[in-house]
Amino acid sequence: MKRLVFLVVVMILGACSQAQIRDPFEGGGEAASTSIRINVENHNFNEATIRAVGRTERRLGTVPGNGNQSFTMGWPAVNDLRVQIDILAGDRYTTNRVTVSPGETVHLTIANPIYRSLLRR
Repeated sequence: MKRLVFLVVVMILGACSQAQIRDPFEGGGEAASTSIRINVENHNFNEATIRAVGRTERRLGTVPGNGNQSFTMGWPAVNDLRVQIDILAGDRYTTNRVTVSPGETVHLTIANPIYRSLLRR
């Protein structure tokens, strides 16, 4: 009986140790197939408001001056993305267009001056 209990416990522990936690941005899994990540580096002194512009426009949030921020948004299919940057008490700029697939991460660098800002995969 003790041997049977021991074998059952060993089998359960073995099954638990094989369970994997998936990063939704490494591919596979439902979250990876329906969202993207946008990493933002703001090299401007002022706060920037970020909006994703694709088939629709969506406000993502703000990035402090000389700060970094990451945003995640639903993205169910391959589509073009542009990002609109609104600098507090300053200019507005819309980036270049990048084709993005679900599960990908894109990087936005907000430059000073703003027209040198770049969106890349």
